[in-house]
Amino acid sequence: MRAQNIRVDVAVEDVRIMKESYALYGVLIRIIRQGSGSGSEQVYEQQVYRRFSEFVELKSKLEKQFGAELPYELPGRKFGLWKRSAVDPEIIEERKTQLAKFLKDMLNDSFDTKWKNSEHVCKFLKLSTDWNATGESNNRNVHETQLLDLKDPAQWMTKLKDSKTVLEQAKRAGSSQRSKLLMELRLDLYNMETGLREQSESQQIGDIEVERRSNLLSTLKRDVNEMALEQAHDVDSHSGKELSTDDDERVRSALFPDSVALRSPKKPLTGRRRFGETGETEQLDNRQLLQLHKSKMHDQDKELEEMRKIIQRQKNLSIEMNQELAQQNDLLDLLGNDVDDTATRLRVANRKAKQFNND
Repeated sequence: MRAQNIRVDVAVEDVRIMKESYALYGVLIRIIRQGSGSGSEQVYEQQVYRRFSEFVELKSKLEKQFGAELPYELPGRKFGLWKRSAVDPEIIEERKTQLAKFLKDMLNDSFDTKWKNSEHVCKFLKLSTDWNATGESNNRNVHETQLLDLKDPAQWMTKLKDSKTVLEQAKRAGSSQRSKLLMELRLDLYNMETGLREQSESQQIGDIEVERRSNLLSTLKRDVNEMALEQAHDVDSHSGKELSTDDDERVRSALFPDSVALRSPKKPLTGRRRFGETGETEQLDNRQLLQLHKSKMHDQDKELEEMRKIIQRQKNLSIEMNQELAQQNDLLDLLGNDVDDTATRLRVANRKAKQFNND
């Protein structure tokens, strides 16, 4: 077995501003393997998007795991008379350079290797636990399959967070790129469903947590389906023609892979639910689904407006109560002053009475 030299290059070039409140740093990892007896190289690239707070969390986990201070420097948080925004261009440029240096120093350290081989680093960068091993056995892809990763509850939550990020990217992407991202998301959703089911069967998480994660997954799948429906509607509007029956079936099967049984004359078993479809939506076409969604959103807006009015009334009542309490406090202060004056007069009268008796 031939030994291999491993070199890791790190670049942080792509930065995405999310909701005008925080930045996602695109970390590109290039693992370069070169055999000692030949000039051929094997290069593996992996890109992940992480917030600065996730770097700080990674540092904390590593120091807690090994009980020692991390020897690689992270950029410090900016404090001062005025707090500087995390999306400040100067801060972003500074952090891009320092975050790349932080990871490059860690991943290329051949003396103290415990840090880069930690499971926390592997999960953070989505690398297999033996990515740094040498030898012919590592000619395979260094990235483990997503299905195996998703058996782990912590990795499952990381994948959910990454999928939400991909969904935000799809909203801003062009038509062709959005279609590609939606296809990747559907595959990820399928793998996440399988991983969650295996977590439940192995009892790694409790029933309440399984239900919570299932709800999160349902919400994400609904958002993906709605985006795909809107895109199909946009394509239909631009083309100026209606979708054919076959096209409609293909769109529906892509959005709801578990709904094939809808075309069967047999009724589903009582208590069984098809993931992504309900009795209310199963008979609707794409336009009707979109209209139903808009109607639901309109009803929710009305309910929110009513709630806003109720909260406004409660606020006004609270302000009036506060004013009334302030007036009562003033009256109590006046009463206290009168009591103090009366007590003073009584003391003076008592002294005069004593002097009169003595005389």
